[in-house]
Amino acid sequence: MQNIKRMIKKISAISTGVAMLGMSVTGAMAVADLNTYPAPFVDVTAKKFNYLGVVGEISKSIDNLALTDIATSLSAVPVPGASTGGTVSVTGGETEDVPISQNIVGNNRLDTELQDDDVSNLFDGSISFQGTDYDTSEVIELGQSGVQNISVQTGLTAVDDDYKDNVVMEVETDSLKYYYLFDETIQPNLTKSSDPLEISFLGKKLTITSVDSASKFTANVGASYNLGPGDSITVNDKKVTLKDVGSGGNVIIDVDGKSDTIGASITKNINGLEIKNDATFYTETKAERSAFLIIGKDATESYQDGDAYVGENKDDPRWVWDIGNLNSKGTTSITNNMTGIVMSTGPYVGIENDYRYLDGADAAALAIGECIDLPNNYVSICLDSLTVKDTDYIDLNVEYLEGTDLTSDSGIPGMSNANVVHIYTNKDDTIKILQAQLSPANITGDIKTKELWIGGAANLSVFYKNKDNANKKTFAGNVTAASAGTGWAEIDYGDTKNSNIRFNITDNIVILNSAFNLTLIQQGDNSNDLTVGTDTATIWFSRTSGAISALGSTKSSEEAAEVVWDQAATHGTTTNIGTKDENHRFRYGTIIVDPKGNGASDRELFKIPSDQVQVNVVVKPGTGATTIPTTSGGIAISSYATAPSAVLDSEVTTPADHNLVLVGGPAVNKLSAEFLGKTFPAYGEASGLKEGEAVLELKDNGGNVALIVAGWEGEDTRRAARVLQNYRAYTAQLKGTSVKVAGTTSSPTIVTSA
Repeated sequence: MQNIKRMIKKISAISTGVAMLGMSVTGAMAVADLNTYPAPFVDVTAKKFNYLGVVGEISKSIDNLALTDIATSLSAVPVPGASTGGTVSVTGGETEDVPISQNIVGNNRLDTELQDDDVSNLFDGSISFQGTDYDTSEVIELGQSGVQNISVQTGLTAVDDDYKDNVVMEVETDSLKYYYLFDETIQPNLTKSSDPLEISFLGKKLTITSVDSASKFTANVGASYNLGPGDSITVNDKKVTLKDVGSGGNVIIDVDGKSDTIGASITKNINGLEIKNDATFYTETKAERSAFLIIGKDATESYQDGDAYVGENKDDPRWVWDIGNLNSKGTTSITNNMTGIVMSTGPYVGIENDYRYLDGADAAALAIGECIDLPNNYVSICLDSLTVKDTDYIDLNVEYLEGTDLTSDSGIPGMSNANVVHIYTNKDDTIKILQAQLSPANITGDIKTKELWIGGAANLSVFYKNKDNANKKTFAGNVTAASAGTGWAEIDYGDTKNSNIRFNITDNIVILNSAFNLTLIQQGDNSNDLTVGTDTATIWFSRTSGAISALGSTKSSEEAAEVVWDQAATHGTTTNIGTKDENHRFRYGTIIVDPKGNGASDRELFKIPSDQVQVNVVVKPGTGATTIPTTSGGIAISSYATAPSAVLDSEVTTPADHNLVLVGGPAVNKLSAEFLGKTFPAYGEASGLKEGEAVLELKDNGGNVALIVAGWEGEDTRRAARVLQNYRAYTAQLKGTSVKVAGTTSSPTIVTSA
């Protein structure tokens, strides 16, 4: 019905062809190609903009919106090689820092449900269905229950340690869902082929022509094309030509040389393509006839709950339909909590992930810089980057040494040939000794150093490298049984300080017994990020006759229990890591380096970050959306340069001085008319455009180029601008100097290149 209404408007100006505007090229055009976009309009090497955006003085506001879409996209072009450490910003999306081992939703993290005010291309508005307007919207649901869980993991926190010290995102089946919500009471099963339920689903038009059951519907799934007799379109590398339209609604179609007749509202497979004759317009004059055709590998299809989504491998789909209550009359209601994502009431149409993304499952866990993309690349959920750069770590060495002279400034008898635990970093003043936790204390306040020693028989005595006294080993005080479980020293590096990482003497000892544990207690700045006692690295040292005698139970030998990770505040949930032969990362972000190899030499090496390491998780419009996404490939060029302001065509005095982005056709933009060889203002067919047509065309501009973004009407112009706004999604189709843009504003398609 809606297609027929649009056809009636075309009586005086029916499109009879799909020929593109064209001309020979010289100068800069000898090397210019749409495939190089966004070059030459941005220069990522010089980190600057290199264009002038121009609208016509008599243009309507929609042309201004089209230029804004293009300019926003160009401002977000990433500069390769820029650092991705620290926090990130997202245009049109959401980003949150997520601690290692936690779900991506929760306190100080992402919300369980994301809507249009979170991700800009999600829809929130109204649709018309059988003469009535209904409020509808799109949402992304992120699971948080045990079986519907999206979490950030590393080798220690995951079930399998194959991740080592890498940080990944694991995604359980059914934990990521997308729904089209009916926010007002609606009855979907009233739909019919002549008056269907049309929605934009994942950025693509979905026309539901019948509801077959509560969890099954039939829909048009191919792309829609409006052709006149003789018009051709290429679909899946096959040329489709409308030969003629009959008075009874029949059409004659040719697909790569094979012709057939398709009746009204009928779907046929011709030479490997499904074509549905959706609507026709007939007059006695053949040139004025036209047809709306649904064309694709599948033109129409029936889907039920659990089926593979459109385009997915039916035997092994990544995404499946989640459909229900289509026979009911009501509104969609969702419950998302720790027990799962449940569709509470009302009709719903959505999809959910059918893959598990984790080691050894359907697909690998997502690595830093990778995304899980919804179908049509509509929305992306990305493990963007770590909050701490790789360069912002210090080395912390803990080793067992024999024969160390601790008498240089101590005056303590019997310490000239001591067995000690030697602790040191590669950066000055990054270990702070806490005077209040030593008894007796030989320092009058807290002392910063890069090196200290623990030794002694009657007590565990602490010595430090005294930079104020010729770097002598200076006695700081004793760690006694009473103070053993209290942090007596801490790391002071960047934002890792105070109670973030502290040294304790803990667990299975009274200090004079046969062993003691040196522990690194790691905790976040708040309990939402990392609770105290849930990330403890414990290093076990033996004592013989009161003297320290080995790392572990045997000197010069790696042992599983000589380094233990405790991940529970109540203790007892432990993992022996002393014989792991690869790097591993703790929840705080600290890395232990090859504990097996280092343990065999009676030492352990830790890399301590300048802050708790978290992960920037980003949910953003994907490359198939209508809002330009950020990427982890670099910082946006707008961080380095100011984008040029838009100007009117009457304000450009020397066009050849600029790379021009000309928005609007020769009816409204004088410069567009000039480059197209038209007399301004050129309306209607005099413009060289056809009704409903939109083009992107490069023209020679001396040493520069002019890119014309034009359409028959303003909405057509904006559709072409949306292709440039989301150029990454069209890389394969943006070729040559001219392309035609079909489809809709929300879902443009490139149908011709030249």
